[in-house]
Amino acid sequence: MKTVICLAILIQILFSSAALARPENSYVVLAYHDLYDVKLQPTKRIFANTVSRDRFIEHLNWIKQNNYHPVSFQQILEAKAGKSTLPQNAVLLTFDDGYESFYTTAFPLLKLYGYPAVIGLVGKWLESEPGQEVQYGKTNLDRKHFLNWAQIREMEASGLIEFASHTFNLHYGIFANPFGNEQPAAVSPQFDKSSGQYETPVQYEQRLRNDFQTTRQQMKSEGIREPRILIWPYGAYSEQSINFAREEGYPFTFSLDEGYNLASDTGDHVYRYLMDQEIGLEHFDRILQGEPKTPVAKRILHVDLDYVYDSDPKAMQKNIDLLIERVSRFRVNTVYLQAFADPDGNGVADKLYFPNRHLPVRADIFNRVAWQLRSRAGVRIYAWMPVLAFDLGKDYQYVTDVRTGKPAPEHYLRLSPFSEKNLQAIDDIYEDLGFYGKFHGILFHDDAFLGDFEDASPEAQQQYSAWGLDASVKNIRDDIAQFKRWSKLKTDYLIKITHRFAQRSNRYFASDGQRLQLARNMYAQPVLNPNSETWYAQNLEAFAEAYDDVAVMAMPFMEQQKHPEKWLRRISRVALDRIGPDKLVFELQALDWRNNTPVPDAVLKRQMQIITEEGLKSFGYYPDDFISGVPDLNTVRPDLSLNSTLGSGK
Repeated sequence: MKTVICLAILIQILFSSAALARPENSYVVLAYHDLYDVKLQPTKRIFANTVSRDRFIEHLNWIKQNNYHPVSFQQILEAKAGKSTLPQNAVLLTFDDGYESFYTTAFPLLKLYGYPAVIGLVGKWLESEPGQEVQYGKTNLDRKHFLNWAQIREMEASGLIEFASHTFNLHYGIFANPFGNEQPAAVSPQFDKSSGQYETPVQYEQRLRNDFQTTRQQMKSEGIREPRILIWPYGAYSEQSINFAREEGYPFTFSLDEGYNLASDTGDHVYRYLMDQEIGLEHFDRILQGEPKTPVAKRILHVDLDYVYDSDPKAMQKNIDLLIERVSRFRVNTVYLQAFADPDGNGVADKLYFPNRHLPVRADIFNRVAWQLRSRAGVRIYAWMPVLAFDLGKDYQYVTDVRTGKPAPEHYLRLSPFSEKNLQAIDDIYEDLGFYGKFHGILFHDDAFLGDFEDASPEAQQQYSAWGLDASVKNIRDDIAQFKRWSKLKTDYLIKITHRFAQRSNRYFASDGQRLQLARNMYAQPVLNPNSETWYAQNLEAFAEAYDDVAVMAMPFMEQQKHPEKWLRRISRVALDRIGPDKLVFELQALDWRNNTPVPDAVLKRQMQIITEEGLKSFGYYPDDFISGVPDLNTVRPDLSLNSTLGSGK
């Protein structure tokens, strides 16, 4: 019986690719690095992503025996041009860094199998003379660890190997903030400690362009065909870096984002799967099918940088360490991290926590804290940002209430979204966030709303006329049909401008495996009562269509609910019925703002249990007081953490 079961499992693995066939003219790219032969090199120093010769042969045999077909990049381009079609289950093999092991280990095997490949060379590492050392990250390696030009010319002449640029000298980390955090050179503005200044966008662009040009000149001078492919070090790239590369003669760039590619794609952002020693055959087959990562639920801490900030640098560093330790012990996977300063708690950005063109910098700590959290606690960071609630002074137009002609004091002070001058300023702020920050997504603050008496600014009235409505808010309110249409148009307009701001941030957004993720806060009322869209210009279905996540503020005490548990069950069911669980996030409250006291740990814990019972997958709470340890980690963590087997946390 056991034999039959094992055979059935083997057959399932062997034929799984047929069940999940990729589209026609698709291809998967594999990204290898160094190789080693255990028998011949028992003392070789092993770096990350190194694969043994035996494991590599296993991969090659699996490809050969299971109807996968390695192709050259030229074949992909011919299919793109319509001159041919790719074979079914096409695979492109790539090797980064230009290690000597490719020549001694991989190349003979590729010749034996007849498989083509692309190799990414780091130009700076090839400059050293024999016997010299190459600076490789934080260590030095003997020059012989890397290919020499004679080997490169021989392999190119074979017709099997195409050489790409892995940049000339961007394969290292540069100082990217005043605290000395090192981040990928291709996507980070360099911070000069001696001057206390950052590289400007113009200087950053020129540094990249010079690097791209130098590689082309180097390869040409060595008799190698000038590269048409640029492989991003660490898989880190941005929209702007891709643009610069294209303009410097690299129409094709390779990342480490996962998924299959189509020959018809532009090729300016080719997905690849990173190979390592731990990838067994079952996993390898899923990769060859182009299977994407399975989405995981988000468990979230929503953190105020205002809690981190201290005028004493030593005290602030202590706060940063406390935060990182707590996030790590909580075993969550996502942090919504405040990027704006709001010390008075009015929800309006008076200052920011990153360099920018329009507001003072309270402290340049967003990059530092975000990088430390992602590198030390292993979480994904969403920059929590206002949409309209920026106080830029009296030279800007703010949202006004038709009843008074002034901003409504009961609401956030918000820039009018109908003023192009305002929008351009916010564009700049979001672009600066992308340039100086390192994060995975943006959480749009709950300030992005327009009430049923807003906006009555002159620019808003001009927009209403352009929409075919009456310019007067009073007249619109008096006409039921216009009033409903007006509410819907405002909802759509606010969505549109958030995407505009995200696009500006995305110019320099440093992707390292996933596109910029967008989440938006939403009030509870429009979830429970769709007609209340008129009071907020918020709509749950529209948000689910527009964003990766809708972060509903499921906060019963803020909503003055007498029966919070019953209310939570109701809003859970309504929200799940309207949009399902995949894009739905609930933010619970850990602080009762009515009396400014913490919500009891047992109450918060029970609320997490309730929404989980109702079918919510993704949730978190706000705020987390990591300094006081509120809420209590050991009480709340079993219901918040994605890790179901928790230890003591010590």
